Amino acid sequence: MPKTVDNHGSSSYEQVRLTQDNQIKRTMFISLLCVFVGIIAGFGAVGFRYLIDFFYNLFFHGILSFEGKDATAAISRWGKYVILVPAFGIALANFITEKWAPEAKGHGVPEVMAAVALNQGKIRPVVALVKTFASAITIGSGGSVGREGPIVQIGSSFGSTLGQMFKLSSRETIILVGAGAAGGISATFNAPIGGVMFALELILPEYSIMTIMPLVVSSTVATYLAAIFLGTSPAFIIPQYSMVSPYELIFHIFLGLLAGLLSVGFIKAVYRVEDAIDKIKVPSLVKSLVGGTLIGVIGYLSLTFFGAYYIFGVGYEFMDFVLANQATSFFMLLLLIGLKVLANTLTLGSGGSGGIFAPSLFLGAALGGAVGIVVNAAFPGSTGSVAAYAMVGMAAVVSGVTGGVLTSIIMLFEMTRNYEIMLPVMLAAVIAHFIAKLLYSDTMYTKKLTRRGVQIQLDKRISTFKGLSVADILKKGIVSCQPSDTVKDTLSVMYTHELGVLPVIDAEQNVLGTISYKELYKAKAADTDTIGPYVFRHPITIPSKSNLSDALEVMEKGKSDILVVQDGNKNLGIITIKRIVRFTMEKSRLS
Repeated sequence: MPKTVDNHGSSSYEQVRLTQDNQIKRTMFISLLCVFVGIIAGFGAVGFRYLIDFFYNLFFHGILSFEGKDATAAISRWGKYVILVPAFGIALANFITEKWAPEAKGHGVPEVMAAVALNQGKIRPVVALVKTFASAITIGSGGSVGREGPIVQIGSSFGSTLGQMFKLSSRETIILVGAGAAGGISATFNAPIGGVMFALELILPEYSIMTIMPLVVSSTVATYLAAIFLGTSPAFIIPQYSMVSPYELIFHIFLGLLAGLLSVGFIKAVYRVEDAIDKIKVPSLVKSLVGGTLIGVIGYLSLTFFGAYYIFGVGYEFMDFVLANQATSFFMLLLLIGLKVLANTLTLGSGGSGGIFAPSLFLGAALGGAVGIVVNAAFPGSTGSVAAYAMVGMAAVVSGVTGGVLTSIIMLFEMTRNYEIMLPVMLAAVIAHFIAKLLYSDTMYTKKLTRRGVQIQLDKRISTFKGLSVADILKKGIVSCQPSDTVKDTLSVMYTHELGVLPVIDAEQNVLGTISYKELYKAKAADTDTIGPYVFRHPITIPSKSNLSDALEVMEKGKSDILVVQDGNKNLGIITIKRIVRFTMEKSRLS
């Protein structure tokens, strides 16, 4: 009766299965830790909001107060000298990041993605602290960025720290990093499902219950805590929408196309301005002061011509303005698109710190509102409101800029609580994404990394390794040798079949291990010697019911590139690492 000779006491396959069965318990433990991650993410989002309000009140009004106001909600006491406020804030933020955490500069999310891809999820704890203050100062002084990037880094940094404290595996630490990102986004936008999707689409390298459950726990806790302090209302209050005519979808398709083009233009503008500023050979302080002053001028022009500092800060007042159907000027919206892109690129390029999610929402609202004004004028009574087109534009531009298609769709719904708009939102978001990918291979997040030579894969199809069993790809008819064979005969078999390694199976069909040309060469074995003493005795069997993921883990544990596939006591055939790679590549091309 054949058996596997295993000097380790239990087969590698059984060890692999035991490890996989233990994942349920590990997932529950990680989910418990995510309660604490969610608490920090929730309080972090609330604290960050208050910190922005504090710096806004200080910089724009010269008072010490945490009272919440949008950075565009009131005219500054400094009058025309308000143009100097962003210069001071961005210069201070740039000094803080350069001195204590250079990776905190910019829009934040790419650094978290890089930590997951390159550093096993490890993020320095100081990054969260530096990012918090630098971004709060940038936004509070009128810098044209969003607050989601800093919040992602705050939550992710704590998740990473917790994983390192408990000496978790790199995979489990990465899950905690994703949970921190999910909690931060959820609490910031009061969008728990969107927060989970953000982490799954843009941060984590896989979809599985092992990842989803911890994200849900963190997102739920963070959203609940934020709601206690900030309320449960949706981020935007909008009029009820209903589709007037099915033909209206044609206009939303057109909006999706424009959103894709705008997304590519926005991405290119951010990095081209950043490169242009980097090439200027002056101290970074000078760049911050000049760039901040230009942003101040743009904000003051916005006040002069449009009645509000729409360009300063996160830009929620402008979005509320458009979503309330108060925008009536097509040219105003087009001009604000250009001014917002310029202000955002200057903020990031001159050393400011903050996210690009909210600026993408701003651009989408302006673009959608402009399209809405045109179609309402051309087809009065047959189209939805300007606010409806603004909502669709917001999701579409976020989809095109970030690559988070499902994230943009779900978060738009959660931020507005309007289900009727979902059909045009889904259509425009998908179109915008594919137009952007067709014209430009990177998203706003991945471009920052590819410039460093880091490739991020956002295609997260279910692994082919788990979709194929070893029985599907095994090679029947085992070419093997016995321990009683001579070295000369064994080498002859290797030469005939062009193989560098053979399984060793005795007369009773017991799988003993492997013999390789390299081992025989190193041992300087004589041709007449039997190979028995040179056999590398290690477990190389796997049941035919196993999948390719199991096979790869068994190969790793057994330090072998070849496995014998068994059905009970019968040896069916072999699989090799080369065979697995070839079949999975073929499967991927067909899927």
